[in-house]
Amino acid sequence: MPTIRDRVIKGDGTLRTEYVISAHSAYKSLINRWIFLNDSYQGGFDYFQGKYLEPYYYESRADYEKRLRQVSLDNHVKSVVNTFNSFLLRKDVKRDYGSLSSDPQLPQFLKDSDLDGSNFSAFIRDISTYALVYGHAWVIVDKTPAPAYTRADELNQNIRPYVTIFTPENVLDWQYTRQPNGYYQLTYLKVKEEYTGDTQYIREYTEDTITVYAVNKKSRQAEIREVLVNQLGRVPAVCVYNQKSNIRGVGVSAVGDIADVQKEIYEFSSEIEQIIRLTNHPSLVKTSDVEAAAGAGSIIQMPQGMDPNLRPYLLQPNGSSIESVLNTIQKKIDSIDRMASLGGIRSVESRRLSGIGLQTEFQMLNAHLSNLAMNLEFAEEQIWRLYAAYQGVVWDGLIEYSRTFSIQDKMNDITMYKMAKDSNIADPVISAEIDKKIFETLTGEPYIPENTDEQ
Repeated sequence: MPTIRDRVIKGDGTLRTEYVISAHSAYKSLINRWIFLNDSYQGGFDYFQGKYLEPYYYESRADYEKRLRQVSLDNHVKSVVNTFNSFLLRKDVKRDYGSLSSDPQLPQFLKDSDLDGSNFSAFIRDISTYALVYGHAWVIVDKTPAPAYTRADELNQNIRPYVTIFTPENVLDWQYTRQPNGYYQLTYLKVKEEYTGDTQYIREYTEDTITVYAVNKKSRQAEIREVLVNQLGRVPAVCVYNQKSNIRGVGVSAVGDIADVQKEIYEFSSEIEQIIRLTNHPSLVKTSDVEAAAGAGSIIQMPQGMDPNLRPYLLQPNGSSIESVLNTIQKKIDSIDRMASLGGIRSVESRRLSGIGLQTEFQMLNAHLSNLAMNLEFAEEQIWRLYAAYQGVVWDGLIEYSRTFSIQDKMNDITMYKMAKDSNIADPVISAEIDKKIFETLTGEPYIPENTDEQ
């Protein structure tokens, strides 16, 4: 962990700017990848600014930027992430707050968790989204220090804990320390906060203090703006994983490979646009002596006695390659559906897959969603432990996320039951069971037979 000796220059006590803006080795290695993943999810202007098209040889800057403006992004990353979240958070999370149920500030926290109008359910959805995109996201639980000497003072001044999400590109450094019991505990964290004019604020958490630095963007000078005592005696942050990697504090994105394939589709879309333009607007090849005007009905004037070999002609590429590019794009989309296990949901793939194939795909998707649900459950428990510590109590509640997700192809199931019913099975018990399955598939509710006995 960095010490006070690291952040001052020996002799004069001047703050080291290099110390303030220093970053974890994993941050330096992965920052460009994280930016790409975020741009791939956001799409639109963020993706345009990323300039993810490969320039042609000898292509001018003006032509390249024109080509960027002419191509649009088919955002598969956002589609996959939103589909995952729709299944993951479809069922309500079971929350037993234990002794916190009597906390008078709990309703306010659930209604506005981040002091920016987001309720706790929306906050969890944002965490899930960022964890899927980046592989992990950081949540800091904080409580504004104020001159409140009693619990009543805090209630009167509405001083309560709140949560903040920090995406990986805003977390400069972190460190885990192995405890005597073998548990790895977060003992150091440094995050980038907002820009104010030319000043970047950086907040550093240790087990004892919370330090706020201000770095001037132009002069590159840094200064300490505030030093606070850490009320909890530990770093009040939680790392929420989609899937853990071999680096502690870094996760594996659920859409990393999908973002790469999406970039390829983006390139192919640009190629199609260029082929159409070149096919519909052929190039005129002529000598400098020939006068020609553009547009329909234009006249070309050639000098008398011109060599027939030098006469103007149109250079028009063959547009038949568009079909092969379109087929390649479709294959890329199919590969995205396979990687996300969403072939039976996002496309017409369900018409081509067998019943066993669909069932296997849904099981793979269910396994991934179950793994993310367990990570969210563990992270939320840590968030509530920090909240309880700020309120002066011990967390004794229970958080339970669903482990199974009812993902099925109702059309396929109904068709199968209808074929069984149309086979005119003589056994009334089997027929009644088929009717029961049809009812449960259509309504999603268990079948309860009516009581026909006389009261």
